Amino acid sequence: MRRTRSLLALAALALAANTASAQVGTLSNGPVTVVLNATQSSTLALSTSAGSTTIASINAGTTTDFPSLNVTAAWNLTSGANIVLVGWFATPASALTGPGGNIASARVLGRTGAAAYAPFTGNAVAGQGVAGGTAQLWSVAATPLNSTATTNLDLRLDYTAQVPPNAGAYTGTLNLRAVVQ
Repeated sequence: MRRTRSLLALAALALAANTASAQVGTLSNGPVTVVLNATQSSTLALSTSAGSTTIASINAGTTTDFPSLNVTAAWNLTSGANIVLVGWFATPASALTGPGGNIASARVLGRTGAAAYAPFTGNAVAGQGVAGGTAQLWSVAATPLNSTATTNLDLRLDYTAQVPPNAGAYTGTLNLRAVVQ
């Protein structure tokens, strides 16, 4: 009986060894393929060196400059010729408001680099801004399509040959947006 068991065990081992060796080199169906897809979305980001800028005192009968800001545009695009910087005040008649009234956007001038100062009195640019309170401040080539550009943004209040506003603190929000054209 013991011998029969031993023979059966040896027979089972021999059968298992033959089965295992028959599996080496066997291939699955296929090959099975997997298609990989990846997308890098186009991006356009705008940032400034400061979230606010202040004039200590408005000069009567002349211009008063705000401290300059750096504006940086960063992009990764699939197409486009230019990156345009648009600035606007939501309500042109009251770009800045204070206890003594309003300062209109026509009194606020802006420029980038060495360009001439221009008032915020234009119409929307590329769908950005409002009629009578907008200015295109900057345009730079969008090539290469993955790049950055930084410029100085200079702002001033123009009270040349004008009486300054009533005494008090005036506050307003300049909206800035970069647009691909």
